[in-house]
Amino acid sequence: MSDPNTRRQPLSPRARRGLLGALLVLLPLAPAELQRGRARTSPRVATLSAEEAASVLRALRTHVPEELASALESPTFATQWVEWARRHDARIRARLVRGEEDSLVNFLLFGTSFTRHPRVTVKDVEALAHRAMTEQELSERVGQLLRGRLEDLLTALAAPGRNERLLFLEQLLRRQGYDPRSATDRPRLRAYVLLLLARALQEQRALAHAAREAERIATPAEEFLLRSTLYRTRGLSLDTSLWPNFALEEALKALHARGHLPARSVRTVAVIGPGLDFTDKQEGFDVYPIQTLQPFALVDVLRRLELADASALRVYALDLSERVIEHLRRARQRAQRGLGYTIHLPLDPEIPWRPEALSFWERFGTAIGTPTTPVRVPPELASLRRRAIRVHPDVVRSVIPVNANIVLQHVELPAHQQFDLIIATNIFVYYDTVEQSLAMKNIERMLRPGGFLLSNNALPELPVTRLRSIGYSTTVYSDRPKDGDHIVWYQRLADDR
Repeated sequence: MSDPNTRRQPLSPRARRGLLGALLVLLPLAPAELQRGRARTSPRVATLSAEEAASVLRALRTHVPEELASALESPTFATQWVEWARRHDARIRARLVRGEEDSLVNFLLFGTSFTRHPRVTVKDVEALAHRAMTEQELSERVGQLLRGRLEDLLTALAAPGRNERLLFLEQLLRRQGYDPRSATDRPRLRAYVLLLLARALQEQRALAHAAREAERIATPAEEFLLRSTLYRTRGLSLDTSLWPNFALEEALKALHARGHLPARSVRTVAVIGPGLDFTDKQEGFDVYPIQTLQPFALVDVLRRLELADASALRVYALDLSERVIEHLRRARQRAQRGLGYTIHLPLDPEIPWRPEALSFWERFGTAIGTPTTPVRVPPELASLRRRAIRVHPDVVRSVIPVNANIVLQHVELPAHQQFDLIIATNIFVYYDTVEQSLAMKNIERMLRPGGFLLSNNALPELPVTRLRSIGYSTTVYSDRPKDGDHIVWYQRLADDR
């Protein structure tokens, strides 16, 4: 998932006004008629008990939902907790739809598989904004770009063929009550997409303002804390990125150097929210098939650093989205037939990458696969640097997908199989303090004593939870402002502490 702490380069005020102005030109096209059991997985997933939840809520004292706070000391709390957890699980999972809508917006702006119109990237809009033109002219130019791309997208959605991103979005739109293949439904669908785009721009503006305020009034530590819940009301995005895996590699190196992670000590690990590389918020690409990165990146890093025995390592991929779970299931099924999994690694050469980041990109995948031919790109992306890795089938088979909501649920494992390491990057930023605190209790249940959680968010450390931060590492990706990650190291204390 994507994170506001890094990578997303906000539009300047003038460029943002140009993009919003373009929307005002396009929105009159919207008609008035716009108003309008997941499968069980193995291993067993359990909901946090009422007793454990109550201990967390009592320790928090503030921000506890009123319906739980009023029942906390009641003999009926256990019943009310089960009902609240059921409803809240549904509320959290419902946010996946908004996340998929955000992916649709990114696809509209950055995709090249459905159109020959130029991409509407931050870089492109900023270039237009810096030219000698009025704001009205800027809005008209951006509006032309958006209008052309939107019409091409609607045409492509009406005949998606085998384009898996278009098929993905067609499913989303049908669930929302639209028929992309119906000509008569096209005006409603056009209006819906435009309103999604307007919402995304307004959210970006609000988040950019909140981030600036946090930077202005807080110390660096306080700013990091404030940013760690910045997306708590947004949709849950599936999109993912390569670069947090570089920060994780640096964190694991540091933990090993300090003696916390001996060689070949990691046997069982979990990735919370591996996500899918659809078309991410950092001007993503759609020239290659949808892919997931982090489970395989983690295996690659652990093998290269010799922190895990390749033959014994197991990776559990915990995600809310059945789309992610099904993607990994299909990959495992292909691996059972001896087929590998291809990861594509595009790199924008115009970004001023740090040498260490370039080195990571160049060595990624060397411990889990072999180089293969990168996908062809359209002429407008000819300068893009590309690598592709064919991941070995045995690595794919070692990844076990599990549908779980980390706020409320955990995987139940025997003590000798509990996780040595759990990673969660760009995940907890989507949750508030109460949700993060409940998640920390679930993580405690899954980690062995002495095991580690690595996250690029600052998380609550309650006295009733046996997770404590013992350090952090900072990794910078490029010379762009705030393009990097802080990885906080949390360790699970022994049960008698």
